[in-house]
Amino acid sequence: MSEGFAIELYLDPALENQVLKAWNVLARRQITTHLIEMESRPHITLFSTPFLEPSKLESLLRTFASKHDPLSLSFSSVGTFPNHADNLLFLAPTPSLSLLQFQSQLCDAIRKEGIEISDDFAFNSWIPYCSVAHHVPKNRMPEAFSLLRELKLPVSGYATDIALVQFSPVRELFSFVLGNNVDS
Repeated sequence: MSEGFAIELYLDPALENQVLKAWNVLARRQITTHLIEMESRPHITLFSTPFLEPSKLESLLRTFASKHDPLSLSFSSVGTFPNHADNLLFLAPTPSLSLLQFQSQLCDAIRKEGIEISDDFAFNSWIPYCSVAHHVPKNRMPEAFSLLRELKLPVSGYATDIALVQFSPVRELFSFVLGNNVDS
């Protein structure tokens, strides 16, 4: 099982519940429970790295979050990555300039802290998505995909928090509400 750190964008409760419904449908059909078992939370990964000193990012994320309002999101399609070893299925947000700029500005700030940004998270390479299934048995991928296509898409809401997590299992190290200009 992989280990590392990720900066995740959390969803508002209503949008999070829509994603959890998808997780639960797949679990009830005994297709996959991986995301539930690893104690994940519905999110969009903005950055990930195998090695990191978390204290280097706490102040940066607090300041970054305070300067950005919640982001409007609309999950409008179901997808997968070809040849992805984890047999991953996801909900993809409708691309928006605000989401792409948010992630790009975050990576620029991280880079200024001397932390390397991998190609997967570089500008013009990053693909935003919200995982709904990991480790789907290959012979069950068509069934899982079909079930997810039955979701009433698009589902819309907001990204409301940014968090640093360590995995796996997932453990939130700290999180900050977007647009919260009050120091805690």
